[in-house]
Amino acid sequence: MRYLPDGEHRHRFLAAVRATGLSLEELWLRYFGLGGDAGKIEIDAYLSGLAPLSSLQHDLLAHAINERLDEIAPPRAPYAEELPRNSDSPPPTEYEFDTGDGPDATPGTDAARD
Repeated sequence: MRYLPDGEHRHRFLAAVRATGLSLEELWLRYFGLGGDAGKIEIDAYLSGLAPLSSLQHDLLAHAINERLDEIAPPRAPYAEELPRNSDSPPPTEYEFDTGDGPDATPGTDAARD
């Protein structure tokens, strides 16, 4: 058994916990659903640095945290290998960038200088 060590590892782990926006109860339910066997009080003590968890239990807790972060993460841009290769696919829709030239400016023009 080991405590959540001080230093960068602990800082990153606790930052991830905070980023989930989960309460202790919600985090514990996710952890328990993955097969974790520590109680809420044990998880709270571990996160506070007061009690140890085995490596397996730590990893189950980390997995519960990372699953939540995956749920709330913004969409990611696909790489070319992820794009459909079917020629029947519709073309992507146009995206207009906000150029900051005002609400009536057409992207890519110099309307603001006229």
